[in-house]
Amino acid sequence: MWRICMVLLTVGLLAGGASGRVAPIIDDYNTPRNMPIAFAAAAAFCFAAGGVFVKRGMDGNSLVTALLISLSVTAFVTAVFAAFDMPQELSLLAVALFAASGVIGDGIGRAAFFGAVDRLGPSISTPIQTAAYPAVALIGGVLLFSETLTVVRVLGAAAIVSGIWALTGQNPAGGDGSPRTGAGFGWHWAYLLPVAAGVAFGISDFLRKVGLDETPNPAFGATVAAATVLAIWGAIALSVPSVRSQVKLGPGWQWFIGTGVFVGFGVVSVFAALDEGDITLVGPVIAAQPIAVVGLSALLLREIEPLTWRHVAGATLAVVGVISIALGG
Repeated sequence: MWRICMVLLTVGLLAGGASGRVAPIIDDYNTPRNMPIAFAAAAAFCFAAGGVFVKRGMDGNSLVTALLISLSVTAFVTAVFAAFDMPQELSLLAVALFAASGVIGDGIGRAAFFGAVDRLGPSISTPIQTAAYPAVALIGGVLLFSETLTVVRVLGAAAIVSGIWALTGQNPAGGDGSPRTGAGFGWHWAYLLPVAAGVAFGISDFLRKVGLDETPNPAFGATVAAATVLAIWGAIALSVPSVRSQVKLGPGWQWFIGTGVFVGFGVVSVFAALDEGDITLVGPVIAAQPIAVVGLSALLLREIEPLTWRHVAGATLAVVGVISIALGG
């Protein structure tokens, strides 16, 4: 329990900074260049923690249960932030873009990622997902938004991806050298799940960025996204008997509450980062989630995923990449 309290205290401090309420710290760090990096780093930590919490809860529960509980909490968290940051003028185009980002990112992407964590574990699925995500962010930011892509940022992104792939040498969740899969679910499909999640998260960032240009209210955008995907999954659970039958509270379901809290703070931080900075800057920093996964797995998943030299080496490369991106504008 003390480990959980330590993690929650850390995210509380990060979230306070991301929401702009920790004035002395933010004022010292409040430059056009550093703010999006701070928001993106907070998001990376939150998403990594959410993945670890999902792993702790999935052994006795279904994917649908994990999604419904975590999405409900995420929607509540984002709504609390939005209550202090409601837009004065509302653009219907922005609402539509925020909703679409929720369907693609928080819906498709999150479902694929949770499934990957269940089958592969967070130390495998997070690195693969974050290898796809910065590639989409960098290429899309340049092609769609005419953002500047410097050599240092490219090298930084390459270091992050190198560190990510160094981390993939671990045995997956099954413990026998192969992914833990359901009946009829091949190993190759399991590894495609985090790739699909990374692509979905990258596409959702483009929609968020355009929506924020119309209505620059990050917390409001995050709330629309979370509420939309929650409504969709809720409707599916109510109308499809085979899905509804999977909604059961098994042992460890409380971990999904923590997942929802972390993802809620993370989504708000992503919107804030995109509101302040370029996708080519924000995406690779968020992709440094394996750094946090290494520490959190050692803290909370010690008996499931032992810490090895690959974790340390991969995380070190990812840190070098993040620093390069932060200094290479």
